[in-house]
Amino acid sequence: MDSFYQAYFSQWQTATERSVVIDRLLPLFCRHLSASSCGLFVKKHAEWIHFTHCSPYIQAPATPRDEELDDWLCQPLPFSRQSAEKTVLWLPLQHQGIPLGLLALSYPAGSALTDPDYLQPCILHLSAELRTYIAAGQPVGSGPVLLDMLQGLHDISFALWRAQSIDEMLFHAVDQGKKVLNIDRIAVFLLTGHNRMKGTYGTDTEGNTVKEAYFESTIPPHWFIDHPQAQHGYLAIEENTSLYHDLQEIGVGWSAYTSLWDGDKRVGWIAYDNLIHGRPMADYHPQLLKQFSFIVSQHLVRRQTEDNLNQLNGELEKRVTERTRELRQLNRQLEYTSRHDPLTQVPNRRVFDQTLPLEWRRAQRHQLPVSLLMIDVDHFKSFNDNYGHATGDRCLTLIAQTLVSVERRAGALFARYGGEEFVILLPGQNAQAAIVAAQNALDAVRSLLIPVNDQEYCSVTVSVGISCIVPDKHSTADQLFNQADSALYKAKSLGRNTFFIYED
Repeated sequence: MDSFYQAYFSQWQTATERSVVIDRLLPLFCRHLSASSCGLFVKKHAEWIHFTHCSPYIQAPATPRDEELDDWLCQPLPFSRQSAEKTVLWLPLQHQGIPLGLLALSYPAGSALTDPDYLQPCILHLSAELRTYIAAGQPVGSGPVLLDMLQGLHDISFALWRAQSIDEMLFHAVDQGKKVLNIDRIAVFLLTGHNRMKGTYGTDTEGNTVKEAYFESTIPPHWFIDHPQAQHGYLAIEENTSLYHDLQEIGVGWSAYTSLWDGDKRVGWIAYDNLIHGRPMADYHPQLLKQFSFIVSQHLVRRQTEDNLNQLNGELEKRVTERTRELRQLNRQLEYTSRHDPLTQVPNRRVFDQTLPLEWRRAQRHQLPVSLLMIDVDHFKSFNDNYGHATGDRCLTLIAQTLVSVERRAGALFARYGGEEFVILLPGQNAQAAIVAAQNALDAVRSLLIPVNDQEYCSVTVSVGISCIVPDKHSTADQLFNQADSALYKAKSLGRNTFFIYED
């Protein structure tokens, strides 16, 4: 549509003869609006004058009879006629309520038609030019005042499109609208629900464009509120009426209002008056004000939709970020739970079973020793029988938290293997280091002084079995484990509270 109007205005600004304008005008509709053919039908002195144009690859459509054109000329709104091959959009041309002719745009069947609202500036100007020709019987002039205003509306639409925010958009609408339409004062009000309205940008009593976001009020009982045309979205105009600023009466003149619509929902008003210079409203102003209101409505709704969508996307992104963070936290908790014993909170057998093969292969590559300590709490069944399982669980937790700090060398792993059994894996450590770790474990548990029962003065102890292997092609990780288990059995048989190292 931008390229169409640029070409349209250019034709009227450069051509002076009616035939030249029409010859150049009709191809624009086909080229820029994707119409397969177009026709202009003008009624002059009770006779119809026909102008048609179509693509060179399309056969020209049959011209309607004058009787049909007379009937269609009375249609109040744009209407269409559909057949199996095409759809014709008929646009009535009127000036001050006087029917002048019809503009017809043909499209192949099933094609999307041009929105008639976007053609209103063109229809308004073309009607005014045809009225001049028919009334004066002279070549159509370029109509500089109306044409400049229509091009100004086109420029306003482009500026509103480029605005970075609704605030900037409404400022341009008021500030440029006054200049283009040659109107003293313009103000835009938006509805906020619950019978309330708020200001955006307007014009003060000196004619300056000012921000009026401070203004918010219930909708006042002015004349235009219940005006039938205001209720149905049409322009409402009142001559010799009171003029207001911030709901205070400040003068008398003509006042006009156009509604801003989002579909069938009114979202605001634009107010106009002639407070400053008192100029009367021109005959072309009503159509221009309706077109101006349509332009502002379209861009306001578009921008509000974009802002709402951006806000929704922002909220969705925030929710996704929060959910992602929660999911990561849950995954960390799940990972921790899957790798730690729920009672003692030390690594569990699953971690040991995963770590042992890895360390075994690493030691095998570098020909380093691997040591394993199997630790079992002595007489734990008797402890449970004497104190109960709850106390037994607290005993195991205390022992685990004590033993976990016994071996701090890099790569060392302390884990609960099951029941009252624990393991310490020492990658890269030889038998001597394993013996030191075993002795430290025995001492640490003894120092806890956990009584075995109430009758005897003795503390809970542990027994430790040790295995140490430098992996080769004949040995396995299972062999390391089985040897440590055998050593633990031997330590138990030696009276407990001691360690034993497996030797071939």
